[in-house]
Amino acid sequence: MKEWGLDHGTWSVLKPMFPKADIPVLQLSMDYSRAPEEHYALAQQLKGLRERGVLIVGSGNIVHNLRQTQRGAAANQAYDWALEFDQTIGGYLQQGNLDALQGFLKLGQLAKMAHPTHDHYLPLLYAAGAVDAKEPLRFFNTNFQAASISMRSVVWG
Repeated sequence: MKEWGLDHGTWSVLKPMFPKADIPVLQLSMDYSRAPEEHYALAQQLKGLRERGVLIVGSGNIVHNLRQTQRGAAANQAYDWALEFDQTIGGYLQQGNLDALQGFLKLGQLAKMAHPTHDHYLPLLYAAGAVDAKEPLRFFNTNFQAASISMRSVVWG
């Protein structure tokens, strides 16, 4: 019997959190042809699951441009456009302005540089859509990798 395993964006995050792999996991697919607003609206429907104790994890990057990577870049070294996009999105998060996250494309060229494709940004919309904007949050690992990948991570609650 052939089985399809979990995507690297799932197992690479869950393995350190749950090394015994003793929890049920359901990985959702995202329809990349949908507008960011549709992803966010769908995520808001996940609030009910979270209220019932389901852990919702969105695994992506606030900035993810592999075409612009610089091998050997220091953890806090990043392109100006990458820093600006990361700080803008980080600001929305800190302010509880979660609705603004879905309008990231309005940032124009900055958004295009930060995300040539949206597959690493959209998970943020799913995590943010499932929380209350007034919930406390904290950031961890706010460093960059290879100058064009933001590792900023957010925990709500």
